[in-house]
Amino acid sequence: MRLMSKLLLVLFVISLLPVVIMSFLSYSQARDAIYKRTINHLLSINQLKKMEIENWIHVNCTTLEILSGNPFLINEFTRYIRVKDHKENADLEYVSIPFVKCLMPVVNAGHFLEIFILDKDTGQVLISTDSRQERKYLDNRPFFLKGKEGTFVSSVNYSMTLREPAMNISTPLKDHHGQLIAILGGRVNLSPLSKIMESTSELSQSLDTYLVNSFNFFVTEPRFGDHYALRKSVHTKGVDLAMAQKSGVDFYNDYRDVPVIGAYEWIPEREFCLMTEIDQQEAFEPILTLKRNTMGLGAVVCFALILVSWASSRGLKHSLDRLIRCTQEIGRGNLDFKADIRTKDEIGELSDAFVLMAGQLKDTLVSKHDLEKEVEERKKVNFELQEALRELGQSNKSLEQFAYVASHDLQEPLRMVSSYTQLLQERYDSLLDEKGKKYIYYAVDGAARMQKLINDLLDFSRVTTRGQPFNITSSQEALDMALLNLSSAIIESGATVANDPLPQVKADKTQMALLFQNLISNAIKFRGQDSPRIEVSAEEDGHFWRFTVKDNGIGIDSTYKDKIFIIFQRLHTRQEYPGTGIGLAICKRIVERHGGNIWFESAIGKGTVFYFTIEKGELIDAQEK
Repeated sequence: MRLMSKLLLVLFVISLLPVVIMSFLSYSQARDAIYKRTINHLLSINQLKKMEIENWIHVNCTTLEILSGNPFLINEFTRYIRVKDHKENADLEYVSIPFVKCLMPVVNAGHFLEIFILDKDTGQVLISTDSRQERKYLDNRPFFLKGKEGTFVSSVNYSMTLREPAMNISTPLKDHHGQLIAILGGRVNLSPLSKIMESTSELSQSLDTYLVNSFNFFVTEPRFGDHYALRKSVHTKGVDLAMAQKSGVDFYNDYRDVPVIGAYEWIPEREFCLMTEIDQQEAFEPILTLKRNTMGLGAVVCFALILVSWASSRGLKHSLDRLIRCTQEIGRGNLDFKADIRTKDEIGELSDAFVLMAGQLKDTLVSKHDLEKEVEERKKVNFELQEALRELGQSNKSLEQFAYVASHDLQEPLRMVSSYTQLLQERYDSLLDEKGKKYIYYAVDGAARMQKLINDLLDFSRVTTRGQPFNITSSQEALDMALLNLSSAIIESGATVANDPLPQVKADKTQMALLFQNLISNAIKFRGQDSPRIEVSAEEDGHFWRFTVKDNGIGIDSTYKDKIFIIFQRLHTRQEYPGTGIGLAICKRIVERHGGNIWFESAIGKGTVFYFTIEKGELIDAQEK
């Protein structure tokens, strides 16, 4: 593929990509918003319908309860009972006429299709606004059994006697003394229930709300059904989920076998499920419209981008052709050729760079001899540097070997000098005057100090020559070893040593203990007026642990910060503080062997804080990862 085609393709893709991403994001967000709005709308309708149904049932229950407390009704029924016990049926009908007239206004109000009174013992219909129902026995009906205890609402079922859907409400009828005398019942007018279901359907072309009982029969007429109530069953996914006493929203085919989005909810108190559904085609119509608009806009933008990319690539190709010719001319040796590209973009800068390169190349060819000479000099300097590094390494190795050999070879003569001097003191002590005894004391003391210096020098050299391999080590155990070695000095000085929980590190455990021992020993030795207080802690510092050893001693003058870690360097006389001055030098050598650093912060009379870093270790790093 030619560069022109590649550039055109790249420009087109780069320009189109943001448009595609923005269109996709806009479409996705709008789709999600419409989907959520539809679901929330369906759920809100279900909640509204549920509240309206409960309110409708509550009104009917209240109406019946008010009627049961009507003094006139109670008095008439009491009179009816007395007459019933002494009169014939003809007389009973005559007595019940005013009683029925008392019930008829409730029926005429439209809440109930029938009001009736049941015998409390037999369940026989004693009085009814529908004379055809009188003298029937309803003792096996739930509204008779439950109506004795309180107001009861039956589920909607199909009445074989009435040949239509029926729903009954019952409540106890009590006399003025609170004694149960009968059951007052009413067959509810279900027309308002269907109107409640239909009240929101006009807002949409396909929105449908209906009730289904526990036997999968329609309780109310669906929008697209005709005489479905308690005559036709329904077995959709939404209904099945509601029958399983679940509530939610799902996609499925409705009773018409049309794809819908349905909100379903089981109402256990009434033993039916509430369904609100809308056709998916209607619900997603705004999304489809948005999709068409987005695709149309994308097509227009793509066409515009193609035109812009083509125009841009043509100008770019012209500049690149000039640049190619420039490189060809320079390759042929024509270093004075200029591309003559005057654009103020990267290609123009590249053209200027070629011109500059040609001029530098021309100068380089002129000074080729000088360049070759410089290369030879650099090679010579590099060789001398390598030799110096090799000699330095050899010198360090020789120095370490000298310190080790000298330390061992000087041990024997020093022991002989010390032993013979002590023997001379024991045998000829009575023959020596005070000066002779002093001289012998100086000789013994000097030999002892010399031996101590040699041992310290040997310890210093062993840090790198006799150290153990690094392993995952508990710094707490290393500190405990150091405190055990210093137990006598700690008790004698009355020192207190406290520490925070210390981590594991990658180190030589013996040298870690020696490091803690030297720092704590110095804190005890260079104590102030108060008893020594020493605190040891650690905190993370990248791939290292930074340890802190803090004391309340005499402190160190900061001017000696470069001198304090040098071997055999002392800041005080031996009479003030004993020692050889090698402890901190060993500490520095141990820390450097472990790849860390050591430093301090101090002021005269205000104590000293030593810091040193040790690598965390592979196990700790693995746990962190």
